[in-house]
Amino acid sequence: MLGGTELTEGDFVEIAPYDRGTSNCFTTDGAEIDVREAIDDAIRNYAVDTARIVIAGFSMGGYGAYRIFYEYPRLFKGVAVFSGNPSLATRWIGEGFPDFLYEKYLKPFNGVPAFICHSKNDLNCPYELAKRLVGKLEAAGAKAEFVTSKEGGHGIIDAANISKYCEWLRGVIK
Repeated sequence: MLGGTELTEGDFVEIAPYDRGTSNCFTTDGAEIDVREAIDDAIRNYAVDTARIVIAGFSMGGYGAYRIFYEYPRLFKGVAVFSGNPSLATRWIGEGFPDFLYEKYLKPFNGVPAFICHSKNDLNCPYELAKRLVGKLEAAGAKAEFVTSKEGGHGIIDAANISKYCEWLRGVIK
C-alpha cells in the first residue's frame, strides 16, 4: 500500500506492515521481523502461493525491500522498489551496512525480476542513483525493468507507472 491505498489494481494480496520501534533504515537487528510476521500471517490466513511472493517498498521501505530480499532471497520471486535509495543505510547511519551500489550485495539478485520506479524530480533520492543501480542490477544478472516519470517527486507514482507495475507483477507471478 502507498498512502493508505492499494498499490495494485486489486488482483493481489497486499500487506503493508508498520515497523515497531525505529527501523533505522533497516539496520537494526530484527528490523525485518514485522515484514516476516506479516507474510507468515498472510500465508496462514489466505490462499497465498509461497512460490509467488514479491517484496515491494517505497522510499525507506524500498531500501528495506532490497535489504530483506538480500537477506532472504529464497522467500521472494521478485523485488519492486519505488523511490528507494540503494545506499540509504550507509548515507544515514554510516559504513558497515549493505549498499546496493556495490557488486558484493547484488549477487542474490542474479536471475531475479526487479521493478524499479523513480521520478526524475525526486529530491529525496537522486534519480541518478536509481539509474546507476539499475545498470548494476543488470550487470549482476537481474531482470530489471526501470520506469521513470517526470511528474511528481519523491512520493508520487503516476497512474501509467502503476499500470506498468501491475503488468510486470502479473508477468512475474504467472
